[in-house]
Amino acid sequence: MPDQVEEALAAQQGLWGWGDADGIVPWTGEDGADVVPLWTGAEQADAASRDGADPGERPVFLDLDALLDAVPEWLAAGVRAARLHPEGGPPLTVPLVELTERVLRLQVG
Repeated sequence: MPDQVEEALAAQQGLWGWGDADGIVPWTGEDGADVVPLWTGAEQADAASRDGADPGERPVFLDLDALLDAVPEWLAAGVRAARLHPEGGPPLTVPLVELTERVLRLQVG
């Protein structure tokens, strides 16, 4: 996971996604697989997502507990990875298992 994402995750105790009242909206990645897009800031999520947004969609903050709660849902829907967008760095796709491990370490650390 990029250092910028790890630092933001620790400092904010969460990350930003794009979604609505029903949750985060997975995107189809370059390889055709669904990914959960996550950003280190709400402004980034808004800038990257606003043009194709459906009514009611907006940046959604997911604290550590919300991230952990959402992973089983994403996995059940066939989503296996998150696309992390650090501020000032290139995006990186990481398996949801790795993201879960990092979040759990923050919670107990």
